[in-house]
Amino acid sequence: MVASHMATAVRPKSLSLRLRPLIAPALFIAPAALALILTMAAPMADAVLLSLERWDGMTPPTWVGFSNYLNLIHDATFFRALWHTAYFTVCTVILQTVLPLLIASLLNSGIRGSTAFRTLYFMPVIISLTISGLLWAMLFEPNFGAVNSLLRAIGLGDFAPLWLAGVDTVMPSVIIVSVWQSLGFYLVIFFAALQGVPKELYEAAELDGAKAWSRFLHVSVPTIWPVILIVIVLNTINGIKVFDQIWVMTAGGPDYASATLGTYLYTIAFGAMGASNSRLGYATAIAIVILLLSIVVSIIQIRLGRRADLDSQIEM
Repeated sequence: MVASHMATAVRPKSLSLRLRPLIAPALFIAPAALALILTMAAPMADAVLLSLERWDGMTPPTWVGFSNYLNLIHDATFFRALWHTAYFTVCTVILQTVLPLLIASLLNSGIRGSTAFRTLYFMPVIISLTISGLLWAMLFEPNFGAVNSLLRAIGLGDFAPLWLAGVDTVMPSVIIVSVWQSLGFYLVIFFAALQGVPKELYEAAELDGAKAWSRFLHVSVPTIWPVILIVIVLNTINGIKVFDQIWVMTAGGPDYASATLGTYLYTIAFGAMGASNSRLGYATAIAIVILLLSIVVSIIQIRLGRRADLDSQIEM
């Protein structure tokens, strides 16, 4: 009995001793945690609740359960927007990862004017997506735009497409703008990562007879693979939730040919170009789908990327 009383007396004391070092960190974390709950967790919970309701923004909301999600299954325009989102995401992830990595590797090799090139490539990043979208919409204008005017001037007027007005050319045009806008940002990230690669690795590979392309594939890429993985994940998330430049340039047209989940959500929530047929509950269900897609695809990419990094380390 005495031993049991001593054990119960010692246990709370040891527990308090274990918790005491956590008090100060908890007090420091508490304000940020509270702000996170108020600004993110609470609105997120409210959005999930709204996705289970029917609401036009004026009358009181009506509980409909999972009807909004079930209606998505039968919404042909939703699946069309989903396909365009996937198409945009795959193309931009590939182009906005490979092109900046290649250019950063070239600049890191020590060519003249690398600082000027980095500045030139980075300049589009400081322009807002709205401004760049409007700028490129004017450049792609089929009759008086600079792109088609240049094609006519060099004798290729017969090949001048409608760009943003053509069903087959609108998505490639938007992808070109997105790559132009973001290339400099990822270029700077890759360049900084390549600057941290030990020069001894390149020298050892060169002594072994490895050419420039081989050094890039077997030294640069494996060494900065964690950075490449981060860029892939960022590009994927940005692709899934893309909205700004597409809405400014095409508003999802023509005939939903460039509609993505983001533009379709906006159309459902606030009506096409400001019409008053809001379906905020249905639009919120699309927003939840965007969130879930971003989370799931990012987790898969991170897991596959870590496995590839582990396999490369084992081979080395």
